[in-house]
Amino acid sequence: MSEVVDPELTRLLILELRRHLPALEKKPPNLEVCRRTLHALKGSAGLAGESELAASLQRLERRVREGEIPAIVEASHLVSRAVDRLSSGRRFSGSAWPEPPSDLRPSTLDPLVRTQYTDEISDRLREIDAALAFAGDPVDAAMAAFRHVHTMKGAASAVGDEPMSWFCHGLEEHLKRATVRETAVAALQELGGFRAVLGALLDDPEAALRTLRGLPIPSRHSTVPVPRASQRPEEEPRSTIAVDDGTIRVEAQSIDRLLDRFVVIGLARERISGQLERSRGRVQRMRRMRADLSEALRLIGPPRPWGAPAAALKRIDSAISTLTDVSDETERSIGDMRGGDLVLKDSVSDARSELSAMRQTPVGQMFARIASAVEAEARRSRREVVVRIEGADETIDRRLAEMLLEPCLQMARNSVAHGIEPPQARLQLGKPATGTITLSARKGGSRLTLTISDDGQGVDVAAVRKRAVDVGAVAPALADAADDNTLLALLFLPGFSTRETSDLLAGRGIGLDIALGSIQRLRGALRLSSRHGEGFAARVEVPIETGLVSVLWVGAGGDEYAVPAANARAVRKTEAADPRVPHLSACLEARTNDLAPLALDIGMYDDPPYAVGIDSVGRTEKVLVRPLTPLLATMGPYAGAIVREDGSLRLAIDVYALAPRARALGAVPEARTSVFPLRDEL
Repeated sequence: MSEVVDPELTRLLILELRRHLPALEKKPPNLEVCRRTLHALKGSAGLAGESELAASLQRLERRVREGEIPAIVEASHLVSRAVDRLSSGRRFSGSAWPEPPSDLRPSTLDPLVRTQYTDEISDRLREIDAALAFAGDPVDAAMAAFRHVHTMKGAASAVGDEPMSWFCHGLEEHLKRATVRETAVAALQELGGFRAVLGALLDDPEAALRTLRGLPIPSRHSTVPVPRASQRPEEEPRSTIAVDDGTIRVEAQSIDRLLDRFVVIGLARERISGQLERSRGRVQRMRRMRADLSEALRLIGPPRPWGAPAAALKRIDSAISTLTDVSDETERSIGDMRGGDLVLKDSVSDARSELSAMRQTPVGQMFARIASAVEAEARRSRREVVVRIEGADETIDRRLAEMLLEPCLQMARNSVAHGIEPPQARLQLGKPATGTITLSARKGGSRLTLTISDDGQGVDVAAVRKRAVDVGAVAPALADAADDNTLLALLFLPGFSTRETSDLLAGRGIGLDIALGSIQRLRGALRLSSRHGEGFAARVEVPIETGLVSVLWVGAGGDEYAVPAANARAVRKTEAADPRVPHLSACLEARTNDLAPLALDIGMYDDPPYAVGIDSVGRTEKVLVRPLTPLLATMGPYAGAIVREDGSLRLAIDVYALAPRARALGAVPEARTSVFPLRDEL
């Protein structure tokens, strides 16, 4: 609803703005004077009916109160622009929602209220998902969604979360118009399209604002701090443990603390095991000393008047006896401790596995929520869609499932909006009237692969190429030379869309870039594939939370590495006539790509297998893989670190990250050295 503007109030506001402008332009600025000036101007703008100007002045006042000097410069520019616009008879207006105002910045929330606020917003997001999946009257669903968005706006305003408050205010203006079926369906479609933005404003407001402004999101290696992922009250706070007399509820944080303690116990056990190995070495040295003394005694022979005195020979014989007793006793102690070490190792492993299982949830639960949202979107958009689920029994950590929900939900909704054709159009194309969206999950080694695919119209790569040139995303020459995968990657650009118009759900270009940012924060990858007229697929690959993993130890270039046993298919001798097996050392660092004596065949579930050369192969062992530090994570295709029993550190190979390096070197066998930089150069 437009506000009524009184010309006399506007005239007085212009005079007030001009009168206070010198205080904002004074050098050096006085923070307290500027704050009072902005406070007064905020009230004047509100009385004159210029609500957008008042909101901008309020945000700038908050920043000045926090001591932010650049906000004073922005305020002076804002006031000057407002004077110019109002003097020319125009209303002051910033950007049109959903484009954020230029002065809108992420807010720093009080840590004392952050947790409660996050839980409240997460709860409301869950209720919004339920409203979007509601199968009844769309007007009722829209009104329920309006109430939850209004509550979110109030909560955000109370804690000072200005981006969330601003966005919810614009969203509720659209939802409040949903008074009849047609407008309610349109409002719910728009809400579904912006659902990912609501989640991103909670998890990463800076990335969400950049996306809404059509700016690129910084990569995961930038200096932008990554906030913690939002928690879902229905799954995150507690885990359920079944017992004989019923069920008990346990705080999930308690399980996390127990798991951390078992990690400490595991480290202590590894140190004990290392001490046992060193004790075994000392026993062997004592036995060698005993043997040397026995041989010396034999060479000396019996006591003679001109030879060794009898007392000396007796002392040597006593030393031999003592060494025998000490080494035998130490060996018995080592045997007893070795048995206890094995029992402790198995007990810690079993207890940790059981505790980890309490934090696990079937992927099917997440897929069920996505399927419900997809079916609701299909009903509102008059599509006929059936959802197929594969791999629902695969289990993952609840936290990972919650962090994957929103990006997967956005991509599934995109399949309805961009992919599945209306029933009549599908029949004309010779397809079944009902479209199919497939949600599949598969675990392989230390990675989880989720695929969201449809049998819709796919992506017209030629249209993407033309659109990329039209909007200036790429030069015409580069667009002509780019392959399909490169062009599909342009869909991740904020604001990029193959649609010329922006309808309520599709064409805004605010979904895939947010989904990619969420997945990258999990150290994962998002890959797109398409067959025009046949379908589209988005494949998410993320590392599973590090833990006990079965690995195969291999040697390469004098170092020892761990390869997931699930991906190690075979070890064979290399043929001199086949130089297309790159040495593992060459894939990791710039070392000579000589032919290795052995080749390790590595298999991956959805990608072609490949091979790397190794110098030796060791045993298979179940080990604890720990996360890498951010610095180490950027230094090569590594999945984690492993502490050996002797305290040394070994690296676990990420076979998915290793694949492109191995294939690149294998494709150019004449390149005898790796093209990858040395670690010191990174």
